[in-house]
Formats: sequence, structure tokens, C-alpha cells
Amino acid sequence: MSAREILDSATRVAAVLERSGRRADSELVAALEAVGELRRLVDASGARLAAEVVRRSAAGTTFDIDRRWGERTPATLVAAHVGLEPGEALAWCEAGDALTPTITLTGAQLAPAHPALASVVSAGRVSVTAAQRIVRGLDDVAAKGATPGQLASFEQTLIDYAPTVSPRELRRLIRRMLDLVDPDGAEPREDLLRTRSGVTIVQQADGLTRLTALLHPEAAGFVLTALDARTAPRRQPAFAESGSASSGVASDDAADALDRRPLAQRRVDALVGIARDALTRDTGQVAGAPVTVMVTVTLEALTTGLGCAQLAGVDEPISAATARRHASDAGIVPVVLVSASENLDQGRETRLATPAQRRALSLRDRGCLFPHCSAPPAWCEVAHLRAWADGGPTDLNNLALLCPFHHRALDHDGWQLHWRGGQLWLIPPPHVDASRTPRPTRHRTLQRESGAA
Repeated sequence: MSAREILDSATRVAAVLERSGRRADSELVAALEAVGELRRLVDASGARLAAEVVRRSAAGTTFDIDRRWGERTPATLVAAHVGLEPGEALAWCEAGDALTPTITLTGAQLAPAHPALASVVSAGRVSVTAAQRIVRGLDDVAAKGATPGQLASFEQTLIDYAPTVSPRELRRLIRRMLDLVDPDGAEPREDLLRTRSGVTIVQQADGLTRLTALLHPEAAGFVLTALDARTAPRRQPAFAESGSASSGVASDDAADALDRRPLAQRRVDALVGIARDALTRDTGQVAGAPVTVMVTVTLEALTTGLGCAQLAGVDEPISAATARRHASDAGIVPVVLVSASENLDQGRETRLATPAQRRALSLRDRGCLFPHCSAPPAWCEVAHLRAWADGGPTDLNNLALLCPFHHRALDHDGWQLHWRGGQLWLIPPPHVDASRTPRPTRHRTLQRESGAA
């Protein structure tokens, strides 16, 4: 990155802003993209300067630049003099320190710790904030014993994904890499998260009650599914008749005597129990599929109890032992790839997707496929890539999950979804991109369930 690149980018932005009259939609979108590029370039320059501040503050003496300027840390000095939020300044410092060459006492220049990442950040392709997350993730993976070859592969994968995924999806990808290096690490991490989980209840002076919940992954799976079941668009809950109110209820006094955990932790289990009971009684549907908690687990992990599993909608994995414990529960489907007994292709026999197809799509697409849309599977509708009215079959490779808004865009605004090379790509309409260049979907590594690419 050079000052000339920043100047050229700023000139393009200024030229658009100075235009009088109404801008065409394409000009407005191009201006936003130019502003984004300019911001990334400026942040990359700031990170280089912040790295120098970090290195001039490394000795921990009164001669350090941060102390001499009345600041406690390099990040607070950067934040104070640039006008950044503390978190942004910390990202500049951490990413800059890892991505900027080091000058030794002899004047020799050492390459940055992550040269490939440094290159794309300097070019404005990856933001400094994303680079900070990647650096932290690679450090964690290295601490788990990853080989140099694995680290190089992980770094390149994260670089490829960072420009097109959300921060949450980037964190999820980093966690997945941790699990690949240390597949048995989920269980102790899960135990730690259990001890840190809790529910607090505050009766406020204004008459409102504030409920604050920090949920470990297993608890979050039940609670988030129950909440989605009641907040998903176009859904009406339905409840089965309840059984005896007193059946299976133990004495509260006896339970309290045996359970010596803090009250906040016991409230987590109470909330999970409410969600579990609601899911058991709820016979309604979420966008065409029964209300279900899905657990993704390999057959080996399910059989041995070793390794990791994933609850749908929850980023943090659970241990395979926990997945085995839940595998036979009502309302919980362990997804071991896709059951061979479930027909995922309906051809022209039916227009609507089956529950088995919805489960497979939830596992494959993990939500709306449009870039930067965060709608979870429960909020999505099943869309035909080739419309059923135009002869498209109700087969898995002709179906995709889209939120209602983007489903309408696919049907009415000229957007298309096509399989290419085993991946789904989004084709924009001509008024958005005259060349109709394929764009990556929200999840670029979708593997086609059947048929040729």
C-alpha cells in the first residue's frame, strides 16, 4: 500500500460525492464500495503507525511513548489521537504489530509474522478488524500444536473467506479450525463455559424485570430454538395437550438440598427445562418443518463419544458425549450426514419441500444464502433455483434456503442461483451488474448433495 493508492481511492470517492443531481443506483453502490476500499486502506495505514507506537512502548519504562503522552497503553494513545473507539484502536495495534515488518537493533528488516495476510490488508482487500480476528485465531491454533503446513493452509483459507463473510461466520470458521487441530478440546472448553454460564434477574425500580442470560452451547441450542419457534416470520405456534401437571416434579426443597451450584447456574437449567418442555408440546411448524433442535455429528463421534458436535444456530461446538446424551430425545435430530432412508428428491410429484429436505437444507445452507444476510434457517423459505412452475423439480440440488425478502428478489428481481464447480453462486441481474459476474453466496463451500456440478 502506498500514499498514491490512498489518494487515488479518495479521489474516486470525491468525484462521486461532487456530482450534482440524482445518482443512478449503480453509481451509488459503486460509491459505497469505493468508500469501503478507502476505509480499509486508511485503517491499514493506521495499523502500520499503531505498530510503531506499540514497539516504542514495549520497554515498560517512563520513556515509552504511551507513558510520555499520558496514556496507559499504546491502544489508548492511538484512540485518543485518532478519535477511535477503544476496540478499533486495539485492532489497529494488534493487527499492525503482527502484519508490519520489524526493524532489529542492527537495522535489519524482518518479515511480518503473517506476510500473506499483511499483503491483502495493505491492498485494502481485508479489513484490519478481520485481520485482528485472524491473527488471534492463528495464534490459538498454533498454541494447540498445529503444524506449519496447517497454519499456512488455515491462514490462506481465512484470507479467502474474510472479504465475503460476516464477523460471526469468521469466528465460527476459526473455531472449526481449532476443532480440527484439537478434536477433543470441545469437552473441557464446554465444561469451562458451563461454569461461566448463568442467569441473573433484576427487579428494576420502574417495574420492569431484566433477565440476563449467559448460556453455554447446549443451553443456547434449546433456548435459541424455542425463541426462533416464536419469533420466526409467518409462523403460528401450536401446542399439544399437556400431561399431568404434577407428574415427574421433584420437591424443590429436596432439589435445592442436593444442588449446591450458584443460583445463577441453576437458573440456566431451569430456562433450558422451560424451552425443552415448550419444544416437546409445540406441534407447530417453523417455515414448513417441525420445531426441531438439530445436532450435527460424525458417525464416529456419535459411536465413540469422542470429538465434537454442533447444535444448529449455535457457534460454539459441544462435545460428542453431550450429543450422544441427547441423541434419543424427542425434538432433537442427530444429523449424521443425511440418513439414507430419507428421500431428498421429490421430482415433479410435489411442489413443497419435505421435512427431510428442510433438515438437509438447514444443515447445508445454514440460513439465507444472500451475502451479508443473517437470517437463520428457521426464518427462511425453501426456494426453487428453477421455478417449479417452469418445470423445476423439488430435488435437493434445485432447492435453497432464502429469507422471505431475498426469496422475492430471486422470483421477481432477476437474481439467480446456479451450481458451478460444486458450489452455489449468485448471479446478479443486469441492472446491478451488466456483466452478470457470479458472486459467492453467504457460504461458498456448499457441496452439492447430488447430481453433476
